[in-house]
Amino acid sequence: MTFNINWDKNGVYLKFRGIVNSQDLIDANNYLISNANFDTIKYQLFDFLDIEDFQITKSDMEIIGTMDKSQSDFKKEMKIAVITNDDYVRKMTVFYDQIMAGSEWITKVFSNVQTARAWVLEK
Repeated sequence: MTFNINWDKNGVYLKFRGIVNSQDLIDANNYLISNANFDTIKYQLFDFLDIEDFQITKSDMEIIGTMDKSQSDFKKEMKIAVITNDDYVRKMTVFYDQIMAGSEWITKVFSNVQTARAWVLEK
């Protein structure tokens, strides 16, 4: 597993490291969605600062986005903070955001954890 997950009362923080592939993101997504805490959280923080490579294609991101889009029918509002300095991760996040259009899930990219946390905690 290339990620760690920490839950708190209002959200979840996922820290990725090493080489991240599509199965890593799908596994993380499935774990989040199947966890009882998912129904009550308001945000997700995806930290990709310590990755070596992001091996996610547009097709992979389409699968992940489709999974989340279907969840947005039940879990109406969600803030997703993507923390990265990698241009390719940023590009894939923009693509994910396009898939999520029409939902009330908001995605933003940040270059550090502190700014991302401040945003997800805003009312």
